[in-house]
Amino acid sequence: MRIDAYIAEHARNAPHQTALEEGKKSISYSRLDEDISTIALSLTDFEHCGFAILAEPGMNYIKILMAVYRSGNIAIPLPIELPGLSLERILDAACINNIIATKKQYLRFGDGFFERFGTVIVVSDDTAVETLSKRVICERNNPELRLVLYTSGTTGTPKGVMLSDKNLVSNAGSIIEVLNITSKDKAALVISPHHAFGNSIINSHLMAGGAIHTGTMSFIDPVFNLVESGVSIFYGVPSTYRILLRYPERFRKAFANVRTAASAGGAMDRAIVRSIRELSPCTQILPMYGQTEATARLAYLPAEDVDEFIDTIGKAIPGVTLDVFDSENRPVGPEVAGELVARGDNILLGYLNDEAATEMKIIDGWMHTGDLAQKLPGGYLRLLGRKDDLIKIGDHRVNPREIEKEIEMNNEVSSVFVVPVSHELMGNAISLMVIPNQETEVDKIFAFCRKNLPGYLYPREILFIDHLPLSENGKISNRSILEEYQHVKASM
Repeated sequence: MRIDAYIAEHARNAPHQTALEEGKKSISYSRLDEDISTIALSLTDFEHCGFAILAEPGMNYIKILMAVYRSGNIAIPLPIELPGLSLERILDAACINNIIATKKQYLRFGDGFFERFGTVIVVSDDTAVETLSKRVICERNNPELRLVLYTSGTTGTPKGVMLSDKNLVSNAGSIIEVLNITSKDKAALVISPHHAFGNSIINSHLMAGGAIHTGTMSFIDPVFNLVESGVSIFYGVPSTYRILLRYPERFRKAFANVRTAASAGGAMDRAIVRSIRELSPCTQILPMYGQTEATARLAYLPAEDVDEFIDTIGKAIPGVTLDVFDSENRPVGPEVAGELVARGDNILLGYLNDEAATEMKIIDGWMHTGDLAQKLPGGYLRLLGRKDDLIKIGDHRVNPREIEKEIEMNNEVSSVFVVPVSHELMGNAISLMVIPNQETEVDKIFAFCRKNLPGYLYPREILFIDHLPLSENGKISNRSILEEYQHVKASM
């Protein structure tokens, strides 16, 4: 069963139930089902072909996505936050012949951008469909393929993750179970729907027959107004919460009736948890962990354990098995570092047009996440950083996240970020970027490092910064840290 089939079922059983809201507009499941079918009619001549989707977040994006599903074709959402050249690299690598765009995005990118496609279909705000060009080309695609999501890659062209209907439905079902989503719930979708987290919000709430209120984080007042419209489950990456918590009184008022504050896309730290607790004590906090390659999510931290185990990713969601393997792909014991691996019905089919990367990702049925982890009592797991984030200093392999935690726990600082820098003898050394607080003293940090860290980890320099080194997707990665470091050095 496809996700769009659940919409058709809700349209029959609860036709007047609200499905989508955007600003002051709303549509029922009956109307949503009709609009999906209207758009799908323009795709009936195509048989299991790839369709790039170029659409801004909102109702029309969801309608177009579901229409591609209903027509039996393959949806390839384009992350519109990327510059045009990056999108063109994705299109060239994926060899996409067909595109369906909103009127707004067609006008934004212009005629020249669309000349590369044999088929161009434009959908207006009123769901009117216009086929500007049409060339049906027979494609040979994986018969199970339904959706290609692009990872939030930070180097080169992001990988296209191939997902099936089984992947989408199984992961949505697991999320519904973990979050106790019902038809009475309304979700706030203010993060990008073009990536795995946003996509999973759409799938799980429409599958459950609930409502989704779409918006963006572009302006603060509309976000708080959206939450106050009756949202019961709010979703955000850690930076989403950091931004909203800058306005404590608005947060207190808006989140008074929010049942669950869910998080993914990075670790939710104790400061965020503490602030939410203070401002909205009745809101349960539910951090989650996942990857695009897992259709969205792999693990969750039960709300009752957040205060004690916030430094973990919790345990596997229903239908997923997690383990930690050594370099020989053998399970390790508790408290031993290794690579986190996963299996379940949510695991990707593979990477689009990249068999070599697929073979490295999936080994003997296990998906290798690339994250270092430890098994803890009770089935919980603690992440130790990215496997490819390890820094080689001489003969030593160093986990920068462990150094950062050690310094943060023993010094008066807000945050610490380890930066790998070139060293004439050791190959690499480290520098530190520090977000200070009022008591931070650079000499004390140097003294702590000299006394408590091995000599090869003594920082070459310590730079003060005033904000988190976030990527375009609101995440902190080795690349975003290095880019911020380069920016700071260039401005000195």
